[in-house]
Amino acid sequence: MKLFLIIFLWFGVITPDPMEIHAKNEALEEDSYLKFTIRNLGINVEGQFESFSTTVDFDKSQPSKSQFSAEIEVSSINTGIKKRDNHLKEEEYFHQEKYPKITFKSTNVRTKGSNQLLVKGDLIIKGKTLPIELEVEVSEAGGKYQFTIKGKLDRRDFGVGDKSWVMSDDVYLDLYVEN
Repeated sequence: MKLFLIIFLWFGVITPDPMEIHAKNEALEEDSYLKFTIRNLGINVEGQFESFSTTVDFDKSQPSKSQFSAEIEVSSINTGIKKRDNHLKEEEYFHQEKYPKITFKSTNVRTKGSNQLLVKGDLIIKGKTLPIELEVEVSEAGGKYQFTIKGKLDRRDFGVGDKSWVMSDDVYLDLYVEN
């Protein structure tokens, strides 16, 4: 059902050294999350992926040269209900056996406003590559950068589940990365 994409997921982080304006780092899972929300039977159902790696090569002086990527383990999906999680790993949804990972790689990064980026990239779910657009808010506190990422995608575009009158096609992404 809901799942995924969180995929996307990703975003590494920047160096805590404020003097360095160009940095390439991998985010730590304990400082990040990849969540998603989907409407099912009229209520919002949340889930997350608990195992993922992200990398960001962020250039504060020239954000358009930045690059973001992520790799998410489908097996780590967690909606709080084990039976549902196992169902989502089956062929009808994520087909974990054949497609164990969801990946994202940015193709374009541009400044959208003060401390805001628009990141476009290729999201691969179940072997299908489609473009996705993510809104990213960048902030700095305590010598660390934080990326708050929001996005939306249609699960059916990736072949995740069939048409349903009880489950929405839209999946909302909510990601946070700190380093």
